[in-house]
Amino acid sequence: MLLSTLGDVSESTLFDFKDLMIVMLASFLVPILVSRGKRMKIPIVVGELVAGIIIGPSLLGWVEFDGQAMGFLRNFGLAYLMFIAGMEIDFNMLARIAKENSPKEGGSLLRNPFVLGSISFALTLGLSLVISRQIVENGPPLGAAVTDPTLMFTLILSTTSLGVVLPVMKEKMLSDTPFGQTVLFTALLADFVTMLLISLYATYIVSGGLDAKMLLVFLLFLVFAMLQRTTHMLSRIPWISNLIEELSHATARIKLRASLALMVAFIVLADILQSEMILGAFIAGVFVSMVTESEERRVEKDLEAFGFSFFIPIFFVLVGIEFDLNILLSSEEAMLLVPILLGAAFAVKFLPALLFRFAFSWRETFAAGSLLSARLSLIIAASLIALDLAIIDDAVNSAFILVAIISVTFAPMLFAVIQPNGDEKTAIIATESE
Repeated sequence: MLLSTLGDVSESTLFDFKDLMIVMLASFLVPILVSRGKRMKIPIVVGELVAGIIIGPSLLGWVEFDGQAMGFLRNFGLAYLMFIAGMEIDFNMLARIAKENSPKEGGSLLRNPFVLGSISFALTLGLSLVISRQIVENGPPLGAAVTDPTLMFTLILSTTSLGVVLPVMKEKMLSDTPFGQTVLFTALLADFVTMLLISLYATYIVSGGLDAKMLLVFLLFLVFAMLQRTTHMLSRIPWISNLIEELSHATARIKLRASLALMVAFIVLADILQSEMILGAFIAGVFVSMVTESEERRVEKDLEAFGFSFFIPIFFVLVGIEFDLNILLSSEEAMLLVPILLGAAFAVKFLPALLFRFAFSWRETFAAGSLLSARLSLIIAASLIALDLAIIDDAVNSAFILVAIISVTFAPMLFAVIQPNGDEKTAIIATESE
């Protein structure tokens, strides 16, 4: 009846909806199954990735990743995840902590979260470059590529999963402490800077060399600044404020609509400026976070609920479906690359994190290093970008995804072992030997 009303519907369209049904069912069952784990509780996102691998071509073959619909859901899910990540940093708290630990207040620069996080990430970037060069020159053959993959490997290894760090910090009740905010800022810096550098590097590859178009990406920040200023001015006009509040209830939900429209607008702007959509989505999330004045942050909670119930779970399941286990197992070079990349992924985070000892205890220092080693969404996004640009092949892309799955599974578990007393508020302490 419905088909006759709609007219001719292609078999590919029906196939897309059947696949979507299986993907949605998997995303529904994963939290239930994960919650049953008593001895080893893995993150839900890992369960979604594994579910995708199981139902995808690697094992059962129930779902094939093809068609524009699946591609859109994957890309929009990734953009939405970056949008949520941009909303999660409390810049007001970071500014307060930095002020309290400034030299003028009798503090030390190395206890300042901005300074500590920045130096730690700079060391991560430098160490990643050294290790990436060794992997490319002395590691297993990586196959044909259009350009030297060293820089892309460096950026991929430098990533941290803010989307994993934040939930763990919240679960341990550490997100609103100096320690928690310092770790969150370090993760934010890793995500943001690597996203920016990946966007510039991708533009460099596409344009074939240094080009003035690479500077267009900074127009995103100019638009961000102008929009923030304009929003601040408009919010002071009584009739506009009253209209927004009036339309923020029931079916209008004007604030949610405005936030989603803003995210898509920045994605489109990033595309026009030949940048990566994840950078545009992330900047849009930062904007929403900075203009949200309500204590309960209802808009952000509604946006999170919408994303984590539909687009984000679908993204992770689809990434699992795209993960080609057969290609990875058939490539001896890629299999040899996995333990090398895994060791490098932990080393480039643990070693720079030793700087945290200037502000925190040894336990907190090692806990920070372990949690910052978790990778997931951004390393997968960067790997997919490298694959699209022919910098790496399918086997190496699968190796990076496997490294992401392993690190995001064991890094939070290691953090929980090192930092068991998560319900105690952590304060910045002097560097005294324990």
